Amino acid sequence: MSDYNRSEDTQHILDIGAGNESGLEAIYDRYAQRVYSLAMSVLKDEGLAEDAVQEVFSNIWQKAGSYRPEMSAPGTWIMSVAHHKIVDFYRSRRRTTDHTAQPEMETLLRVPDQKLSVEQEVERSFNARLVRAAMLELPEEQSQPLYLSAWHGYSQSEIARMLDIPLGTVKTRMRLGMQKLKAALEEYVA
Repeated sequence: MSDYNRSEDTQHILDIGAGNESGLEAIYDRYAQRVYSLAMSVLKDEGLAEDAVQEVFSNIWQKAGSYRPEMSAPGTWIMSVAHHKIVDFYRSRRRTTDHTAQPEMETLLRVPDQKLSVEQEVERSFNARLVRAAMLELPEEQSQPLYLSAWHGYSQSEIARMLDIPLGTVKTRMRLGMQKLKAALEEYVA
């Protein structure tokens, strides 16, 4: 994402925090498809994903006043809000149905047995933010298959079917995305 887009998105979020609906429209136009893709990958249902997207942007409207540009990039903040809201949405739906949770969501929702120290939690959180921020800088055609693979455990063949693209294209996009992630994160690994 260019600096112009980043500063534009930052201003839109600040506008939302001030009650400006046009800021929300702009953010929705830019991020709704990414949020929907995330919701579909977790919820596996178009209707539920659409409902979750609406809840995410409602939540963005409510929480925009708490956004601090110095703490995170706008895309990172938006996708973090989306992730938390979609997981909450999934949990609330799971409680109201008798369906068994999908294995990848059970992994996501499971609390680790081993208690991490405060330092380990801070380092883990920092590293996760770095990876998420770097992922948001990738073109969507590269970040989407990486996300589906790393966070949801889908194979490259499954991703090709989900995205309706050739397997070779998935492999190429993932390889290019990983190269860009590696380059973006190398300065932090010493």
